[in-house]
Amino acid sequence: MDKVPFYFQSIDFKRLVAEYPPAPDFFQGVFKSPPEEIRALQQRRMVDAVRRAWRVPFYHRRWKEAGLEPGDIRSLEDIRKLPAYTVDDIRRSVEEHPPFGDYVGLNPRAGEVPLRIHSSGGTTGEPRPTFYAPWDREVGNILRARSYYFHGLRPGDMVMNTLLYSTHNGAFSVHEALWYWLGCTPVSTSAGVVTRSRRALEIAKKWEVNAIIGFPEYLLHLAQEAREMGIDLKLKVIDSFGRSDLVRQAWGVPAYDTYGMHEIQTISSECPHGGGLHIWEDAFVVEVVDPETGRPVQPGQVGSIVVTALYKDAYPVIRYDTKDLTRLRPLGQCQCGGWMQKMDPILGRADLMVKLRGINIWPEGVGAILAGDPRLTGEYYCIVERVSDREEMSVLTEHKPDITSLEALQRELEETLRAKLGVKIGVKAVEPGSLAPLTGQGVLPKARRLEDRRKASR
Repeated sequence: MDKVPFYFQSIDFKRLVAEYPPAPDFFQGVFKSPPEEIRALQQRRMVDAVRRAWRVPFYHRRWKEAGLEPGDIRSLEDIRKLPAYTVDDIRRSVEEHPPFGDYVGLNPRAGEVPLRIHSSGGTTGEPRPTFYAPWDREVGNILRARSYYFHGLRPGDMVMNTLLYSTHNGAFSVHEALWYWLGCTPVSTSAGVVTRSRRALEIAKKWEVNAIIGFPEYLLHLAQEAREMGIDLKLKVIDSFGRSDLVRQAWGVPAYDTYGMHEIQTISSECPHGGGLHIWEDAFVVEVVDPETGRPVQPGQVGSIVVTALYKDAYPVIRYDTKDLTRLRPLGQCQCGGWMQKMDPILGRADLMVKLRGINIWPEGVGAILAGDPRLTGEYYCIVERVSDREEMSVLTEHKPDITSLEALQRELEETLRAKLGVKIGVKAVEPGSLAPLTGQGVLPKARRLEDRRKASR
C-alpha cells in the first residue's frame, strides 16, 4: 500500500517554532539580539544552506564553473565568492530542463513530501514555477505573520486580502500567515478582477473588516471608491507592498510597508517607529550591490538587492539578484529595540531602468515626483522609445478636475522633472480615469507603469 505523506506529519513543528519563532515570541527574543549574535546565527545557517544547495544541479553547475568546491564557503564574507543569479538564469533553466527547470532540490513527482506549486506574477516576463515543501512554506508564513503582528494585527481581526487568488503565490501566502500564525480571519475578496471593488467594500462594511492588505495602486483605488460611496470602514491598519506613505494619506489610518517576493515570502517589514524596514536577518542574508558591476555598495547608496534565504530546502535561494533597488541604513539599535538591519522602501527595479543621456531613470522615481503635485491624481504611465537613435521617455499622468490650462500644467511638470532628475521627460496630462486601460488600475492588484517600445522601433 502506498504511504501518503500527510502534511501534519511532514514538519517537526516544535523545531520549526524554536528555530524561527513566530510573533510575539520573536520580538522578545532574537529580534533584540545584539549584532554579533545575529551574525553568528546567519553564518551558521548560511553554511548549512550552501551545503544543501550543492545537491541541486542548478547551483552545482554554476558553482563548479566558478571554480568552487563544497566546503569553500565557511563564513559570511565567503558568500561573495558564489556567483549571483537573476530571473533570466531561472527562465533559461526552465527552457533547458522543462517543465520545471533544474533549480528544485527534489523530484516533484516522487510523492515523498506534500508539495504545492505557484508561479511568479509574470509582470516582468514569463512566469516561473516555484515548488513549496512544508518546511519552506511554514517558515515563510511565519515570517509574513511577524510583519502583520509588527504592524498591529492581532487575533480576531477581520482582514481583507486584496491580492489575486490565482497561480501566483501572494494571496495564499497572506491568507496562510493570517489564519495559521496570527489567528486573524482572512476575507478573500481579492482584487477587482475577482470581486468588483465596490462589492468588496460593501462586504468589508457588512463584515466589519478592520484591516486591508494589498498593493498600493489597488489600495489607493479602493480609497477613492470608498469616498465616492460614503463608506467608512473604521480600519485600524493597512499593510501595503510599497508606498505606504501614499496609502496612509489616502485612508487616514496607519499604513505600513512589507517587502518580499513569491519565492521566499517576506524579507523585511516597515518599523512602526519609522526609519525604514527591518530585515528578518535570522532568515536572510541581504546584500546591496551595484546593478552594473555586482560589487557591494556602502550603506546609503542605491543598489540591487541580492538575497540568500537561510531556511529554504526544497528550492534553495542563494545569492538571487532580485533587481529591486534600495539602500541599506547604517546599523544601530532602533527605537523599537531591534538590532536587525534596516533598508529603505523599494525605489524601483534595475531591469526597468532607462538610461537617458547618461542618467539612470526609473518609472517609480518619475511617479514619486508626480505624486507630490496636488493637481494630479497620482496615476501615471511611462513610455520609453527610440527616436532618431536616442532613447526618450514620456509620461502620461492624470490631472484632477477643474484644471484651467493643461499646457501650463504640462510645462511646469516637465520643468520639475528636469530639475529633479536632470533630464527632459515629456509630460502629457490626461483626464482622470483614462489611464486605467493601460495600467490595469482597479482591476489588477499591481498596476503596470512602463511600456517599452524600443524593440518595436528597431
